[in-house]
Amino acid sequence: MKKWLAALLFMICLPAFSTPALASGWTDHNLVAHALGGIDQKAYTNSYEAFETNYEKGQRLFEIDLQFTSDGYLIGRHDWSLYAFQSLGQTLTPEMTGGPLPLADMKELKMFDKYNVLSFSDIVDLLHEYPDIYFITDTKSMDKETITAQFGQIVELLNEDPYLLKRIIPQIYNEGMYTTIENVYPFESYVYTLYQTTDSNQKVLQFVKEHPKITAVTMPEWRANASFLGSLKKINKLSFVHTINSLDEMEKYKSRGVYGFYTDFVTPEELKTYYAQKTQKSAGKSVQTVVSKKN
Repeated sequence: MKKWLAALLFMICLPAFSTPALASGWTDHNLVAHALGGIDQKAYTNSYEAFETNYEKGQRLFEIDLQFTSDGYLIGRHDWSLYAFQSLGQTLTPEMTGGPLPLADMKELKMFDKYNVLSFSDIVDLLHEYPDIYFITDTKSMDKETITAQFGQIVELLNEDPYLLKRIIPQIYNEGMYTTIENVYPFESYVYTLYQTTDSNQKVLQFVKEHPKITAVTMPEWRANASFLGSLKKINKLSFVHTINSLDEMEKYKSRGVYGFYTDFVTPEELKTYYAQKTQKSAGKSVQTVVSKKN
């Protein structure tokens, strides 16, 4: 009886997320720090301080929005709209209606008077300083020339170093973008994010099945149904949902088969604690059920 209960408890208390056989490196992580993660309850800063804060909280997989400045440098930036400046607490002069602006101006224009923009050169420095981090790119553009220029600059700044480039995971928005990036550099792994595509689930499944280097598919909540998620799992593709800041919501989508989440504020330790509590509670109920049946 005791041995049987011990075996039951062991099975129940296995880690809440298990990494599939294909996983190595970035896929060991189930949380993606969206726009380098939130800081002081603020999202979308893509700032140095956001990176440092979330690294200290245990994040190792970071998504970063990338845009060109007016003088051609890639920086961490969601977009150049007037709203983006206002929402990040950046004061513009009356003649300025948005961007893009030169890199030097962006370096001076702190977010909320204290957060600093990151150029891709700064990202390169972080990759050298922190050998356990990975960056998923969100470059926004679907224009072939812009994509080529964006990833050309990324590869150039990383000196075509395979060790560093394997820690950059391009996010693609349609089928053609995969080929465009591959013509720049054959990255080791890709994420297909679905928020810009109108392709059917079946078309997405066929495409990712034909391209082994597309390791994961990221989707908005409305697309994360059990059937689609199950089909992805059958062809050995990881599934992520964005952007989730609730542990209970993560549990809901995990029960459907989701592997991981883009998040602004949930930390690995919070997720670990949450699932430890859930499995402990589940184990207690299971033991009570077994004992009741035996009695």
